Amino acid sequence: MFRAKKRPFDLEEVLSGCLKNRQSAQKTLYEKYYGFAKNISLRYASGHDEAVEMVNDGFMKIFTKISMYDPNQSFDAWFKTVMVRSCIDYYRKNHKKVAFVDVDELHYLAYDDQLLERISAEEIIELIQNLPPAYRTVFSLYVVEGYSHAEIGKMLGINEGTSRSNLAKARMKMQEMVKIYVSDQNDYRNV
Repeated sequence: MFRAKKRPFDLEEVLSGCLKNRQSAQKTLYEKYYGFAKNISLRYASGHDEAVEMVNDGFMKIFTKISMYDPNQSFDAWFKTVMVRSCIDYYRKNHKKVAFVDVDELHYLAYDDQLLERISAEEIIELIQNLPPAYRTVFSLYVVEGYSHAEIGKMLGINEGTSRSNLAKARMKMQEMVKIYVSDQNDYRNV
């Protein structure tokens, strides 16, 4: 039995095909970038199913806006930007009643980011998914994507102080969840 030799991935060729709405090129791009897109979406989603919806929404935007990609720039950076913005659009559309906490309502507590060093990246993503939507979104945009509070405020339609307070609350909530998780893991190992 002979198998067709798999052709190496040629991004330029695939993007050219996507510009011409070729389904084979779109499928190739989808298969090549699905994992990358899903990793981005998992940081904004409350679970696997919601992440898959975000991925699919993101790819629809990628395919419809592919003509806006500047070939002189990094495709991965452009792709990531479109996916993050697609996740934010999904968030806005599906979490309209999410309450953001204003900075005046926040009681600052100390938090220990070193706790996060005790668990794997996959475990951290699972914990992030357990944050309330507003906290999860601000946390991901600030900590993972590197957006400023001013940029986050603009994206989400909130003020900068609200973004800061939601990040602080998210960090405190993450710390609580990590402490419980690490404690549970230690208890499990001692059994």
